Amino acid sequence: MNHLANIIQKELKELLTPGAIMSVVVMVVLFSILGGLIGGEVDKAQTLPSIGVVGSGHGDLTIEDGGVDWNLYETLESIYGSSIPSDAEVGDYLIKLDDFDGDFDRLKDMMSQNDLACALIVPDDFALCISEGRPATLTQFYIYEPEGMFGSISSTVVTSIASMLNTSLSKELLMGPTEGNPLFYSNPIAFGGDNDCTMINGEVHNGILPSDIAGEISSQTMIIPIVIMILITMIGSLVISSIGSEKENKTLETLLTLPIKRTTIVTGKIIAAAVVGIIYGVAYMIGMGMYMGSLTGTMGSGVNLEDLGLSLDAFDYLLVMVSLFLSISCALGLCMILGGFAKNYKSAQTMTMPLSILAMIPMFIIMFSGWYGAGPFIQGIVFAIPFSHPMMAMEALMYGDVGLVLSGIAYMMVFAVATIAITVKLYNSDILITGLNQNRTYQKLTGKK
Repeated sequence: MNHLANIIQKELKELLTPGAIMSVVVMVVLFSILGGLIGGEVDKAQTLPSIGVVGSGHGDLTIEDGGVDWNLYETLESIYGSSIPSDAEVGDYLIKLDDFDGDFDRLKDMMSQNDLACALIVPDDFALCISEGRPATLTQFYIYEPEGMFGSISSTVVTSIASMLNTSLSKELLMGPTEGNPLFYSNPIAFGGDNDCTMINGEVHNGILPSDIAGEISSQTMIIPIVIMILITMIGSLVISSIGSEKENKTLETLLTLPIKRTTIVTGKIIAAAVVGIIYGVAYMIGMGMYMGSLTGTMGSGVNLEDLGLSLDAFDYLLVMVSLFLSISCALGLCMILGGFAKNYKSAQTMTMPLSILAMIPMFIIMFSGWYGAGPFIQGIVFAIPFSHPMMAMEALMYGDVGLVLSGIAYMMVFAVATIAITVKLYNSDILITGLNQNRTYQKLTGKK
């Protein structure tokens, strides 16, 4: 029994090192932050969006004919009044906007001044059409902003609100005398389809909703974050474990005694790992591309991003590839540093945890809120992690944000050079052979010898 206890104690000392414990603590803290971020995005998605109501003086929103007394704005107030928090004001959600005379740039300016992303446009002949027994058109207008997975939910909510307006007016009309086409009384308001329009990069596109655009963009841009996360985790495990195994088998000591410059050894290891990383990356991108392509074929919105001006040219793809290469270089630099502190193969396994966490954090953030939907604090965290830049490069280039991509490339170049320089210093030191004295740290923490 004592032998078993001693073996268990020995294994626990080797596995529960300060580095391993710290990695778990950091992981718990970071995932708690991510949970709060995702929870905030879910709460944001469940909140009714503020919308602008556009009409000529808003006096034409009232239907008074044949005993019918119905007002569009008052109905909207009733819908919002039953859904918003008790301490909120309906006027904070429903903003009356002046008639824009068909000038969508002017409408965009009015919406921007009131921090609105969507508006309901009521035509001048709205009341006249209803009184004459003809469906009145209600146009949904959106200013598209890339805000991650939940950023486009507002369009589905506003569509539901338009449907509720249609149902309310239908019930009101059916209470009075009905003449003419019975289909009019079931759907007196025409909305959806080509009536909707969305402004993307300053250009208005008819028949498009933000949810359609977000779905198509996600199918195009979600491949790289997933591939990067898998790739960084796999490369980290291979490189760090390889260095730990070399130390355990004493092959690293033999290599370092050869008349070869340490910079040559570091360069050779990084190039070899980069080749393996590129092979894995291409394989995963092909596989994920086929997978996402099959999903797009069955679940896609059918929106052509090229028609919306959201496609990439050859230069954009070159920037994405450069960003991807530099991201792998940064990962290899970190792997070489972490591997240098590993004493053996077993301790090397625990060193992969920080790298995996750094790869997962930007993937989840970009997937749920996106770079543009995150706050300044989260943006700072994402930008500081070098693996995040190729994850958001495609979407940034779609919206013409070349500056963000170029600044990310410059940052990764500095990061990669710095990590490689640190690696060369490690290979010129005793730490590479001896590793961190983890047992001494353990003794200090526990008081045991």
